[in-house]
Amino acid sequence: MQYRLRRHDGKYRWISDNGVPRYDAEKNFSGYIGSCVDITELMKKEEALHEFEERVTLAAKAAHLGIWELDIATNEVWMSDSARALFGFDPEARVSHAAIQERVHPEDRVRRNAAVTAAIETLGEYKTEYRILLPDRTLRWISGRGRCVSRQNKGIRLIGVSIDITPQKQTQELFRLATEASPSGIILVDDHGRIVLVNSHAEELFGYGRDELVGKPVEVLVPERFASEHPTRRKQFLAAPTARAMGAGRELFARRKDGNEFPVEIGLNPIQTPEGVLVLAAVVDISARKLAEAEARQHADELSHLSRVAAMGELAGSIAHELNQPLSGIISNASAGQRFIDRGDVDLREFRELLGDIVADGRRAGDVIRGIQGMVKKGAPMRRRVNLNDLVMNVIAMVKPDAMLRACELNTVLEPELPIIECDPVQLQQVLLNLLINALDAMRDTPASRRKVVITTGRNGNDTICASVRDYGTGIRAEARDRLFDRFFTTKPEGLGMGLAIVRSIVESHAGTVAAENVGDGGARFHVTLPVTGATS
Repeated sequence: MQYRLRRHDGKYRWISDNGVPRYDAEKNFSGYIGSCVDITELMKKEEALHEFEERVTLAAKAAHLGIWELDIATNEVWMSDSARALFGFDPEARVSHAAIQERVHPEDRVRRNAAVTAAIETLGEYKTEYRILLPDRTLRWISGRGRCVSRQNKGIRLIGVSIDITPQKQTQELFRLATEASPSGIILVDDHGRIVLVNSHAEELFGYGRDELVGKPVEVLVPERFASEHPTRRKQFLAAPTARAMGAGRELFARRKDGNEFPVEIGLNPIQTPEGVLVLAAVVDISARKLAEAEARQHADELSHLSRVAAMGELAGSIAHELNQPLSGIISNASAGQRFIDRGDVDLREFRELLGDIVADGRRAGDVIRGIQGMVKKGAPMRRRVNLNDLVMNVIAMVKPDAMLRACELNTVLEPELPIIECDPVQLQQVLLNLLINALDAMRDTPASRRKVVITTGRNGNDTICASVRDYGTGIRAEARDRLFDRFFTTKPEGLGMGLAIVRSIVESHAGTVAAENVGDGGARFHVTLPVTGATS
């Protein structure tokens, strides 16, 4: 029997008490002969072992682990209940290693058997993944690990655990299918900068095979001129990983296997895993888009140029009138000089005045011609610092003869000391010219006494300035307000519908805005707002 016995120091100890009866010569019972052994420590170990076994069993159940043990000598296998359920064996059935192998998918049997055999031969361990086919033809993925142990009086045994990883494999397969189906090049990079996965589109983009990229540093895809700084940028991203576009505000380039570079857009998405952070990079080749944008800019520039030429065509009569005045003055003064010479009574002072007038008229004619050349000349936009009031006065000088022919009064309300802006002066002159011509056209049916255009400039806060063109015409019809700046929309029978669309395009390329409104006492007003510091398109 076992019981607790108080020791001399007052502590109770567990005792294992064994005894046999003793008899005298007459076979009468006279007592026991026995021994007592202190088993306190042994019981503590057994209790700890029991608790450990319970914990292992609970952990195995929680993790869906199947535990088994293979007797190398008999080839018989002991399996836990969860392991039997995992492999589809009856709770009471005897299981052999061969029976387990029968459950393994035919395509995976050789690989699994080789791993188990190597572990037994080397008294080592193995780890492998394989598929099993259950009796109902259900396919499951198993992750198996085993280790050989040598037990006294029990020989060599292989202890193993198996876990169902089918959901994980299904997720991996879905991820692989989604990655392959992506129209972007997909590259998965670990926290050390090594490539762990690429899709077929990435192979096409970069010209590498999958086996050439996996395991390589991602810098192999970065142009050499950026490769040295890329590890630093990667560390900065990993310090605070968030889904975002790479290189916001900068042009990015990638490098193909042949060394050629191409423009790209890259989206970064961090993925937290037990092994660390993985970064999923979606790479898009934007070469075609860049080419299309360049062609669109070229077409826009050509269209803008045609618009300026058309505007000059509309003003051809007034321009001829404007040139006729200085040319007439030149001819008159030159003729007068000839007459002085013919009479032989040349007054040098008067002659010098005649020559001065000729020079002034020549310069005036030259200014008109240079203004026309600037408006119709093709070329890339050139930005410089200008005063908006100067641009307004230059355009008024162009339009004034035409306004006089239409009996229209041109008034200006220009704020002095306007801040300087950075712009393409030819393009902004085109904006003002289009607005002024539209204002004149809007007053065809307005009585001559009310035909007036007012051009105003002023500050619009500390950061922007404003220019407006106001007419006294019929105003903007309600049905035209929302489409006023659309391409090919026009209210003029002879119009192409490009003037105001070009105005908006130019103003927005200067980081500005344009708007239109009807005025209470008749007519319409167009506002152009521009930043003081300027901006690039």
